[in-house]
Amino acid sequence: MKKHYATLKDVAERAGTTAATVSYVLSESSTRYISEEMRRSVLNAARELNYIKCSGASSLRGKKRKMIAVLVPQFENQFFTRIVLATEEVFDRHGYILTICNTFDDAEREQDILNRMQQQRVDGYIITPTKEGVANTKLLRQLGVPMVVVDRPLQGIDDYYWVTTRNYQCGYVGAQYLISKGHTRLGFIGWDSGIPDLLNREQAFFDAARDHGLAREGLVAVDGGFTMEEGYRMTAKLLDERPELTALLYGYNIQAKGGIRCLMDRGINIPDALSVVIIGSPEWVSAGKNNFTHVNQGDYELGCKAANLLLEVINGDGKVPVKHIIQECTLVEGESVCAL
Repeated sequence: MKKHYATLKDVAERAGTTAATVSYVLSESSTRYISEEMRRSVLNAARELNYIKCSGASSLRGKKRKMIAVLVPQFENQFFTRIVLATEEVFDRHGYILTICNTFDDAEREQDILNRMQQQRVDGYIITPTKEGVANTKLLRQLGVPMVVVDRPLQGIDDYYWVTTRNYQCGYVGAQYLISKGHTRLGFIGWDSGIPDLLNREQAFFDAARDHGLAREGLVAVDGGFTMEEGYRMTAKLLDERPELTALLYGYNIQAKGGIRCLMDRGINIPDALSVVIIGSPEWVSAGKNNFTHVNQGDYELGCKAANLLLEVINGDGKVPVKHIIQECTLVEGESVCAL
């Protein structure tokens, strides 16, 4: 059965009063007398029903507003920028407009945005959650509000719509390619996100090496912040501490951009002195003189699939079964890896 946001009428029925009285209480109006007992009864009913005030026009309540909320954690990351552009193209063809919000990977900001969007009664959500995504989306899931999660899973639960890339595969494919070119002393630069699915990239790096018989002593991984500056710092750290490395696998394109700058500043030739593979496909990896071997995560395709799935859920009146859609990644060969 399709669920819905609690209305003034729902609260009134639970409290044993009228919708008008509920409106007076919830708006904290002082224009008429309401007994303290009735006030407590209304507030308790509203809390029990998870009532959320609708800030939209009353004439639109209960109807589709043709509005979608999109929450991404890093708008400066072209992976998410392309996802947003793809979703907008799909929804535009169906007459929807998007409210695009950057959470900056801040759980409190994510919760605040979701609260405000619920007041607007948007028709659905596309969200890449923060580490607190399970808690922050709990009410949406309880109410059956159409929502599609992109990339990062909601840990510990399965009953939600999810479109993602294979993060483990991305790490494995990148490492395997370097190994196939004869590299046995490899470094991995990653993000200490604390998000299990993203950490799979680093695990895959070590698994690929193990599966191909490489000695653990020849491998090293370093994790840090999700910035160009951190990418620069971690690259410098590996160059200083592990000069025997012949190849680097960057787990994230933003860190890679800083890392490449570090290599250039030190006059290290790619690929003659050091081979490089990057997970991610921002424009700069193949622009101008750059032609880096990279792992394409299918970001645009992810956005299209997420948007089409959300449309299906919105139009399905609560009858669309849970779906988890996996987007395969692909290796794109460039000129940043030499064979040993």
